[in-house]
Amino acid sequence: MASAVFSSDPSSRVTPEGVVRAHDERFMAEARREAERGRGRTSPNPVVGALIVDEDACEEDGVPRVLSRGHHILAERDHAEVAALRPLGGRAPGKTLYVTLEPCNHVGRTGRCTDAILAAGITRVVCGMRDPNPHVQGGGIARLRAAGIAVVVGVQEAACQAQNRGFVRAMTEGRPQILLKAALSLDGRIAPLRAERPLAEAAPIWLSSAAARVMAHRLRASSDAILVGVGTVLADDPQLTVRLPASDSAALASRPLRVVLDSHLRTPHSAKLVGPGTLIVAGSSALAAKPERVESLRRHGCEVIGVDTATGEEDFLDLRSVLSALCQRGIQDVLCEGGATLHGRLVAAGLADEAALFVAPLFLGDRGVPLLAGLSVPTLSVAPWLSDVEVQRLGPDLFLRGTLRRGPYRPSEPERIVDALSLSRSANPSDTTPPQPSRIERKGEG
Repeated sequence: MASAVFSSDPSSRVTPEGVVRAHDERFMAEARREAERGRGRTSPNPVVGALIVDEDACEEDGVPRVLSRGHHILAERDHAEVAALRPLGGRAPGKTLYVTLEPCNHVGRTGRCTDAILAAGITRVVCGMRDPNPHVQGGGIARLRAAGIAVVVGVQEAACQAQNRGFVRAMTEGRPQILLKAALSLDGRIAPLRAERPLAEAAPIWLSSAAARVMAHRLRASSDAILVGVGTVLADDPQLTVRLPASDSAALASRPLRVVLDSHLRTPHSAKLVGPGTLIVAGSSALAAKPERVESLRRHGCEVIGVDTATGEEDFLDLRSVLSALCQRGIQDVLCEGGATLHGRLVAAGLADEAALFVAPLFLGDRGVPLLAGLSVPTLSVAPWLSDVEVQRLGPDLFLRGTLRRGPYRPSEPERIVDALSLSRSANPSDTTPPQPSRIERKGEG
């Protein structure tokens, strides 16, 4: 058996979930990259990647040889394990399978992946994470172990869970993962103050550069749905489509659902986004009171549904009901493009999970439209803030993405800043130049 080759490997480590070998992390990272090839097209299923590896045969660098790889392409197509086995004719005796998610042991749109693994003769399976679906969790692992296959669970578990955070959120909380997206000025404004105007005169105001807008469209392409409030429709008349070059792999077959929250059914049938692939979510009372408007929107290709309004607030929909309705449709990853009121209400309700912000090098003043309208932050202890922030330079703009948290936020203590400055200068007392800002890596330019 292949596992015997590494049984005395001093770099292996024993965990409660199996023996982890030195190269397992490397191959799981490859499997995660393979999984990303299905991003934006697999819902309601997760993105999953798999590798078939021959641990008895090594490349010149001493690393075991990858025989094949596969990923989940579409919801009703082969799962990643089957896709990886297909180039090998479904047979891989004595080989190792690396897969980012626990193999399924139930029949849904496709057959059991455990059946394919057993038929292939696989002798070792390395899983990134257990299936978060409480109805099936652990079933695939248990069946494979019962058949004598060595199963290791939890290699790069946190990274695998993060890769499928929308799927995990849907399975555990019954709602999609919400990513807030906005372009804003240096003083935190998303647009200058504008007077209301006819839809024919409505147009988006671009604060960010062309490079930033390409990234914004990639965010759309990786989402199951794009969410806006009706105020954004009336002010900007957006298309909410993915517009990328045909050569960009993110553009392939990406058609995220366009979702408009419109409690009073104000969306005009002449809006650019009105048509097939658009869902209008209205208040239940407006749905009953305006049958002609509903019929007009449906005649133009939109789907229109009703949900309850927020308690005591007829102008706003109950956001948990909205997100539950989207989750029931298989929507797992939602990109919320505002506007300010919707962003603010999602953050206030604790329903915003991440933020992707494009910061342009300009100021719009205190009368500009804020990023989070209506949000009250009385103290830092309840302030929303970003953790795990990634910063990227896109032309003249900065792109920040991170996980949204709610208090307690503590900025760096002044004493530690002084200590850090003193330490840096003690190494070279004659250097009196002020400390320089760290260089930000330029990406996406050219």
